[in-house]
Amino acid sequence: MTSAPSQHSEYDYAPPAPPPNYTLYWVGISLLTVAFFLALLIWPPYFSGAGASTPPSSWVVFFGRFHPIVLHLPVGVLAISLLIEVGSFRASFEEKWRDQALFVAFVGAVGAVVAVMFGIFLSREGDFAGKSNLRAHQMLCLISAFTSIAGVFARLIYLTSMRKSLLDATRFILFGTAAVMGIGAHFGGNMSHGDKYLTEFAPPAVAGPMSAMDNWVRSFFEKKKDSAKEEPKTVPTPAASTKTEPAKQPEPAKTEPAKATAPAPTPPPAPAAGGNDKLVFQHIILPILEAKCNKCHNEAKSKGDLRMDTYELAMKGGENGSNIVAGDPDKSLTVQRMALPLDDDEHMPPEGKDQPTKEEMELIKWWIKEGASNTLTVSAAKIPDALKATADEQLKK
Repeated sequence: MTSAPSQHSEYDYAPPAPPPNYTLYWVGISLLTVAFFLALLIWPPYFSGAGASTPPSSWVVFFGRFHPIVLHLPVGVLAISLLIEVGSFRASFEEKWRDQALFVAFVGAVGAVVAVMFGIFLSREGDFAGKSNLRAHQMLCLISAFTSIAGVFARLIYLTSMRKSLLDATRFILFGTAAVMGIGAHFGGNMSHGDKYLTEFAPPAVAGPMSAMDNWVRSFFEKKKDSAKEEPKTVPTPAASTKTEPAKQPEPAKTEPAKATAPAPTPPPAPAAGGNDKLVFQHIILPILEAKCNKCHNEAKSKGDLRMDTYELAMKGGENGSNIVAGDPDKSLTVQRMALPLDDDEHMPPEGKDQPTKEEMELIKWWIKEGASNTLTVSAAKIPDALKATADEQLKK
């Protein structure tokens, strides 16, 4: 008995799925690339302080202060991309997740571009200690933004051609982006928390190599100093005169007794404006610190873990050492940083910010040399004559 031939309808087998269309991704990543280049032309990053004297607009500062928030987007998305890519070393996993990997890579590229631009906006505000950290952070994160975009293009070309070599190139770009972004983010952390934040409590065997690596990477971003400018100028010593002058004969001593003359009276010091009962630190030194230092070292914003808005905190110092050493201005970081050349990475206040005058710096040095007292009154202080005018200006405020 023969079985009847089976009847198959046209619906018994599903038609092959159409190839995926990636047109929207091509358009999106192309527009993102163009927008990124245009944004960099309008708001170029400041690597050497150029343009820092121009105050940024309020909306640039407003968006720039979102940088610490939006930077977490590309970092988190990059972590997801790495997990997917590790799983994609299995062919079955890669075939199943290749479209999701493209979507995550695209979102990460958008996040990287936005984070970099907001970071450039934030850099317009200035106030960043250690400009080599800023340069390293900006350059490495710019590179990671570009490689994020390149990774999306590479993945799109791979999905279009399905060539294994292009998949390997995509993976190489992804892992390279992760490495560059991680190092760049580390230098951003140095700007916020100081160079010793990671190594302060690390074992010596770990802290030493980490610090050495930090210094090595930063050396590529430090501004080269002009050695010719730093050579001390030698003042020629005038040649001794060869002419011999005849010796003068001593005049005969006068026999008349000299009349006793009363010494000229020394005028009393002019009373300081506002009364002599005021305190030197509270009414002279602190106003200088408030005007020139406390924008970055106050209760709301304490860069380098340093605050200078009160006497106790100014004396306590920050993570880089003794801020004020009573009796020794040369060992006080405040004086050391102010005395550095303006283009030095460690100069404070940062380049482009209101700088203390020579007289204000001398007042601070004099106060420290006198013991950096919090109770010294203006009436008891022996302020040098050359600095009294500057002290009076502070007392009038």
